[in-house]
Amino acid sequence: MSNIVLLSDDPQSTVSLTEVLSSKKHQVTCFSDGETILNFLQQQNVDLVLVDNYLSSAQTLKLITTICKNFATPILLLSESTDPTAVLDGLQGGADQYLTKPFSAKTLLVHIDALLRRVSLDRQRLTFHHCSKQFSLRVARLPLTETEVSLVQYLSKNDGNVISKATLQKEVLKKDISAFDRNLDVHISNIRRKMLSAGLSKLHIKTVHGKGYTFCEKISQLSLGFFYF
Repeated sequence: MSNIVLLSDDPQSTVSLTEVLSSKKHQVTCFSDGETILNFLQQQNVDLVLVDNYLSSAQTLKLITTICKNFATPILLLSESTDPTAVLDGLQGGADQYLTKPFSAKTLLVHIDALLRRVSLDRQRLTFHHCSKQFSLRVARLPLTETEVSLVQYLSKNDGNVISKATLQKEVLKKDISAFDRNLDVHISNIRRKMLSAGLSKLHIKTVHGKGYTFCEKISQLSLGFFYF
């Protein structure tokens, strides 16, 4: 079962699309405005975003560009427009596929299956080979940004070792650390929050007071004596 987000302000279209998706055991969450869907994507693991093009072209383009920039989630754009320029704008803006209305339920499901296969392959490539397969796949499902993925990869390949903030700043964020720069801490906080939302523990990434951060897949192995939360 895949988690699919549907964005549409057309009640009839929402019902029809939900019925088609549910018939294939997909879990469907429906929204009618872009801001709400962006908040949802920050909190939940989503396999596919289905955008029913009810917005103006500019609004739709802005939304899918924002999703593409911040989340590694494929986008299928549905639209009645047959204008080649609109199609190109949607694809260039971040949509992975563009499906013109009207279409059959079978056509929609074929497109969705193709995108979900790609998601599965991408997650396999994203697996952290130095972690167990089960843990790796769970982390790969997190809605991490590109920078957050790089941080988890760097920390996890040094499982059990304390990595200084200066090292993470230089090797991952590609800049020197400064006294007032909290960017790294914000990234780590976001990763922990997403881990918690997915049923993982924030203790997989620990703060070592005065030293930096350390990662441990098996949190029972952590020595808690020198950590603070």
